[in-house]
Formats: sequence, structure tokens, C-alpha cells
Amino acid sequence: MDESTAPDGDRIAAQRSLRGVLEWLWEAAAEPVLTAMSTTPGGPPGPDAGEPLPRVWWVPGGLMGLLPLHAAGFHTDPGAGPPRRTVMDRVISSYTPTVRALRHARRNLPRPSPTDDLRSLIVAMPSTPGLSPLDHAAEEARRIRALLPHPVQLTRPGPAADDHQPPPRSDTPTTAAVLARLPQYAVAHFACHAESDRTDPSQSRLLLGDHATTPLTVAALARINLTDARLAYLSACSTADPGSPDLLDEAIHLTSAFQLAGFPHVIGTLWPINDRLAADIAESFYTHLTPGPPGGALDPARSATALHHTIRAIRDRYPATPSLWAGYLHSGA
Repeated sequence: MDESTAPDGDRIAAQRSLRGVLEWLWEAAAEPVLTAMSTTPGGPPGPDAGEPLPRVWWVPGGLMGLLPLHAAGFHTDPGAGPPRRTVMDRVISSYTPTVRALRHARRNLPRPSPTDDLRSLIVAMPSTPGLSPLDHAAEEARRIRALLPHPVQLTRPGPAADDHQPPPRSDTPTTAAVLARLPQYAVAHFACHAESDRTDPSQSRLLLGDHATTPLTVAALARINLTDARLAYLSACSTADPGSPDLLDEAIHLTSAFQLAGFPHVIGTLWPINDRLAADIAESFYTHLTPGPPGGALDPARSATALHHTIRAIRDRYPATPSLWAGYLHSGA
């Protein structure tokens, strides 16, 4: 929801409308589910109860697949007192396209390994042929390099290259280069443009250096099988957009494609994201993936919890602007 060029009144009205959708979604769908999960009125206990938040996997079908169930609630309510009327203050949410896909993700979880054994691939596109620049993609890559184990970076430099710290390695990202490298890395982070194809979801794509001729599509990901993958983070617009209403039950989009290709944890987005804030969110997410002192072992199994705490903190900064944070989601185990 890039409203940067809209008049102030239109932006305010859009945020008010989205808050209304999230509040309706709480009353119509989420709160009844959480109440059914609990033996006490109001759903699972909130953080003030002193207990860890439970996990919930959402498997939305039909038009529900367009809605951020994980962000349902009254986010402008006061934060003090009883658990707030929001999903994210009651549970940690994940999504899965089907129960079978969740079973597949859990069954194929790799054995835990020391952080020294993990390798990370960063794909950053500050500039993309034929598209507007992503002014903060280089900064995002720089900030997460210090948090990822053994990072290798593929970057198409922007007009103003990041001179703060040279990456360990830098090559122009193309579809062939990325597909060739994915089997070698446990963690893959993409900071780039993406497009959701509403008429043919299998052609939804990440936009790399050669996107005009050989885009990285859902269909291309379906042809690979990754046995050592742990986490894919798609810091791009609309990577979990299910597309045409006629195809919602198919749950075909980039986030589900990365999950089915072998990544048990995938971070995706339901709509366009803010380029500047994306760097903050990515840095916070990977910081939460590394519990304990700085320099500790990164644990991809904490992905849902890490995203939950990151987005809840952003929500607390911008409770009246849900377009900035409600679109981020975790899919997988």
C-alpha cells in the first residue's frame, strides 16, 4: 500500500478503512477462534499472564486468503490492563497453504546444526531494469550481513552504491545465478521488487537483473528441491498475495512456492511494503533470531517468534498505520 503520492486526506482515510477491516476481522473470525481454543473467556492468555504465547497456524480458504488474520484486532486500544483485543497480543501466528504442506514442512525440517555450518545468501536489487530504484535495499543488505552466518551477497548496484562496508562477495543477481546457489545456502534473503500475477499465479515473480527475459517465477521454483534450506525472507512487495479471486483456494504465490521448494520457514508480504521500514524490520527480525549475547547462534526455528516480536514492536510505534506492518507474515513449520 504505497500511499506516498496520495493526498494526506486520502492516506488518512485509507488507514482508517484498513483499521476498520482489522477490527471487523477480529469480531467476525479471529476472536471466535481464539475463544474456542481457550478454557477461559477471551481466548488464550496475553503476555501479562506470564505464560509463553501459543502458536496458531492459519489455513485460510477462499476470500479469507486475502485478509491478514494474524493482524486482526483493535490495535489503537490502550496497551495496559487485560490482554488487548488483537491476535498478535494473544498468539504467535503462522500460515500454511494446506495442512499437508505444514506436515511436509515439519517432516523435512533439517537436523539442528551449529551456526558455523549455516551459510546465507543475500540478494539485493537497489536498481532494477525498467523499475524505480529501491533506495534502502543496499542499506538493508549491509545491516543484515553482520547478523547472518557466512553471508554471500549478489547485488545489482544502485546509482549510489553503499560504501560503508564492502560485501564479502558481490555479483549481479540473475535467475540462473540465484537458482544455482539456492541449494548451497540454509538462509536466503531477498531485497528486491516482486510482482504478483493475478491471472496466472504460477508466473508471480521476483524481479532480478534479467527479469525482462528470465524472471524468477513460482513455476521456476517448483522445479527445484532444497534439502538443506532453513529460512527464506522475501523482503519484497506482495509475495504472499494469492492473486485472482477465482484461484484463491490454490494458494499459489511466491511465499508458498519457497515453502514447497524446501524452506520450512518463509517470511512473506500480503501487499506492497515500505522500503525504508523494511530495513528496520529485517534487522530486528534477525536480531530476534539470535537469542542470547551478540554473536550467538542464529536459530531459524525461531522465525515465527522473531517476526511476531518484530512486527508487534512496529505496531506499537505505528498503531494507527497498519499498512506499514500488518502485511508481513510467517509461513511454514
